[in-house]
Amino acid sequence: MLFRSQMSEDGIVRDGLKPGDGVIVTGGGGGFGRAFSKRFGRMGARVAVWDINEEQGRETVRQVAAAGGKASFFKVDLADAANIQTCAALTLEAQGAPYCLVNNASVFPRGEVIELSLAAWELTFRVNITAPFLLCKIFGPHMIAQKRGVVINLASGRAVEGAAKGANYAATKAGMVSLTKSLALEWAKHGIRVNAIIPGQSLTAMPLENSTEAEMHAQAKIRNPMGRIGYPDDVAGLAAWLVSADAAYMTGQGVAINGGAVMVP
Repeated sequence: MLFRSQMSEDGIVRDGLKPGDGVIVTGGGGGFGRAFSKRFGRMGARVAVWDINEEQGRETVRQVAAAGGKASFFKVDLADAANIQTCAALTLEAQGAPYCLVNNASVFPRGEVIELSLAAWELTFRVNITAPFLLCKIFGPHMIAQKRGVVINLASGRAVEGAAKGANYAATKAGMVSLTKSLALEWAKHGIRVNAIIPGQSLTAMPLENSTEAEMHAQAKIRNPMGRIGYPDDVAGLAAWLVSADAAYMTGQGVAINGGAVMVP
């Protein structure tokens, strides 16, 4: 994997994550966010772990440090626009403009459309789509100024399939795919790449709210072409590639990683 800009045999200079670059991971306290933070820390990045749960966020920082990486915790409520602004200012003061922004955090209040409250619908949109929009508005000018950077947005297979008792979640994840494509079109000229990761069912806290680990493994053996569920490290590996120089020609894409369960065109 390339960690710096390098010219290949074809004469093209390809930029990737360099040791010391800043990376912001929202929802960094657990699941995919913790796996992202640890992977980027091992790659030499300075990781800003954003989470509303201080205990979990600081545990991620501890694990990054234990693996030899550098990370700092920033407590944030992504449903609060003013709090996002404050946390962004603290992050910029502490470690400067990020090379990579990972919009990972999301919420999933469950309920059928006729049962779902307006408050739950609006909370889902504030955290899952408005917060990433605001973060791109805040950090985008700093990334544009340095003429390099990567944004990774976490979508979901629900964006493609829909979700019974989860129209709010599915709608925001479909929005993340569209936001990704629009930002990619606007920022390509600035040397900034924007892609979305579309994970399948993985061993994270969200699916475990309504299932057990044993049930998830059993269902995957039947329904998944590869016969297993996903793990946070699977998705972190894709994120590591997306920030590398090897992915320098890739932008505006929604990349599914789900063992073949949903084959996105």
